[in-house]
Amino acid sequence: MSQKQIIILIGSLVLLIILLFIFWKETLLNWFNRGWEDVIIAAILAIICGFGIEFLYRKFSKKSKLALTTMVMKPRKLLAKLVLPDGISITITHSERIFGREDFLGILVADELMFIGKEHFKLTRLDDGFYIEDMDTKNGTTVNGEEIKGLGKIKLNDNDQIGMAQTLTVSYHEEDVND
Repeated sequence: MSQKQIIILIGSLVLLIILLFIFWKETLLNWFNRGWEDVIIAAILAIICGFGIEFLYRKFSKKSKLALTTMVMKPRKLLAKLVLPDGISITITHSERIFGREDFLGILVADELMFIGKEHFKLTRLDDGFYIEDMDTKNGTTVNGEEIKGLGKIKLNDNDQIGMAQTLTVSYHEEDVND
């Protein structure tokens, strides 16, 4: 039972108690004077009746033809990573990530690192996989040796080689994750 349904059930019970108190005030006061056991039993029975009505409604309500004939597919989960020349990998966990020189500190010497832009390329996950886009860098980005500067988003395939400013090449890897 969802939180919304529980709130509706509790609200209905409170409303019912208020209405009963308004219309049958004296009868209810006499009932409370007899003992709390009767009140507790009545509340439990009301809750059981509420769950029973909900169950019967779900069991016997008609489902739309659309709901019966439509097959819903789960989107595939894709895990991707960039493997650096020294074997260290950077796992991509977000649907969009921009890579720049700070991501490759310690991999290149400072003189070579300066050729890589502060925001060099962007990886974006769409329904059919990851795409790469050059961030209009001065020294450009290549995929498998081909310049992608100014081409927009380019679909990446497993084992593609991403080159940055002719100073660093990383390998792109992906795998489907089954839930």
